Amino acid sequence: MPTGRRTRRDFFDIAFELLEESGFPALTASALCDRLGVSRGSFYHHFDTFESFVAELLADWETRYSRDLITRAETVTELDRRLNYHVELAAELPHGAEAALRAWGSVEPVVAAAQQRVDQLRFDSLAGLLRSHGIRKAEAEIYSTIALNTLIGLQMTERPIEAGRLADLYSHLTRLLTDLDRTVN
Repeated sequence: MPTGRRTRRDFFDIAFELLEESGFPALTASALCDRLGVSRGSFYHHFDTFESFVAELLADWETRYSRDLITRAETVTELDRRLNYHVELAAELPHGAEAALRAWGSVEPVVAAAQQRVDQLRFDSLAGLLRSHGIRKAEAEIYSTIALNTLIGLQMTERPIEAGRLADLYSHLTRLLTDLDRTVN
């Protein structure tokens, strides 16, 4: 990483790298500063406490890897194209970091709450998309649950996740959904 003035985003990016590589126990102010080549004073210039850093990191995760991706996906209106776009966006997620956040959430309520918000955002987005295409609420929720749990399961069991494998699983689900959409409409 180039030297010079660091931003909050620099700290978040490095945090995701540390989570990806070594899990949540490796995420410390010292490790962040070492990786960025800055003093602890630099960290505390940006964040009042490590706890405030964690809160902002979790908000960044929710925004960058859920809200922003959902907004990007909403630009596509056709069901099959949008579902395929969802697959592409899912492949971009920091899967190892998300698995580490899920593990951390098992012992840290603040992280668990953020993880639940992220999961709910992703679920609501997909279920809402399906409902907007005439798929009944119960079916939309079942398919959304399957899609979300497929992602979570792969994140927790496969390292690294092969983009092709994720795409293959989701393409099968997408075919089921688009076939259902054709029978509904």
